[in-house]
Amino acid sequence: MLFADGIDKNLLPKNILILNGRRKWETLVEFCLEYDINFKMFEVDVGDKFNVSKKLELYTIFLPPEQYYNPQYYIETLDFVPEYILNCRDDFSGTTLEYQLSTHYNTKTQFDDRALKFFTSKKEQDRVCKLMNIPTLDEGSIDDKIIVKLDKGWGGGTGYKSVNKRDYIPKENDFIQRYIDYDYSIIQQVLVDNNGDYHIYNHTIGVPGDGHIVGNNVPFMYQFPHVDFPKEEIDIIEDFYKKLKENITVKNRIVSTEFSKERNGKLHFQEYNSRPFGQFEIGTYDWDIGKFNTLVDLFTNKVQDEIEYYQQITTVYLDNVRDDKEFGWGTYDGLKIIRLPYSETIKTFNTKT
Repeated sequence: MLFADGIDKNLLPKNILILNGRRKWETLVEFCLEYDINFKMFEVDVGDKFNVSKKLELYTIFLPPEQYYNPQYYIETLDFVPEYILNCRDDFSGTTLEYQLSTHYNTKTQFDDRALKFFTSKKEQDRVCKLMNIPTLDEGSIDDKIIVKLDKGWGGGTGYKSVNKRDYIPKENDFIQRYIDYDYSIIQQVLVDNNGDYHIYNHTIGVPGDGHIVGNNVPFMYQFPHVDFPKEEIDIIEDFYKKLKENITVKNRIVSTEFSKERNGKLHFQEYNSRPFGQFEIGTYDWDIGKFNTLVDLFTNKVQDEIEYYQQITTVYLDNVRDDKEFGWGTYDGLKIIRLPYSETIKTFNTKT
């Protein structure tokens, strides 16, 4: 069931501002339409509509960059005061826009300046994790291969490249890590409630076909949900959220975090995303595998203490990188989805206890 029966409409917001007409928000728009929630959705018009949802184009207002990233445009033109601002663009400019508007409107999704830095900078995420004694990847020695990412840029492999460290020429916006072979990644879909507590709704395993940090034109498998992880690795993940709550202020948000297990090594923090992961729009993390819907819980502030799962989904990216990239995800054309019956009730972790 996509949305649960018996939702108290008095708990739902009246007005929502949506930034980005991306696939991830297809279910969100469907929810707003079903429950008569007033919304407006904006997307930056840069010509390339690779990530723009065809289903949502009818509801999307496209703006040139000089208007889209200008908070004053929304303040002067919006005909309502948003209670929630939902944004799945986690680059520096897009998240800064959300921060400025959330502060201006004092929304329920407002976050502090420490969270803004953490959301938008891989260097800051690395610094905070070290401060919290959460394992991170080092920068490697002169003889190592490294992966170069944009410090303030996109996630999901955009702008990444691999080089030998001795050949690397530093740039101001670079963030580097030792390039590793790894066994698997652990991904969490997480709801942050109105009190700023983190609730891990499920763990997903990601397994690369060639053991590389991001597969390059090789199969890559995800399994939702996945529970068979060593306790010491889950302890690291839960410790991360307990400590993160004390370092940044975030409320009423769906976030996602990834940890990677180095081959013959230990688990490392990989990245924190201030948005849901891909496939959120088709219920892969919630309503297609269990008896819950994360959006309903977000808007009603009624979190799940335990989740009854009825299906396990395995997705395989058969050809997961666009031709013009070394890393990152491409289209859904090469995606294979396998659904199997699965019956288990799992108690969720939260930072309240």
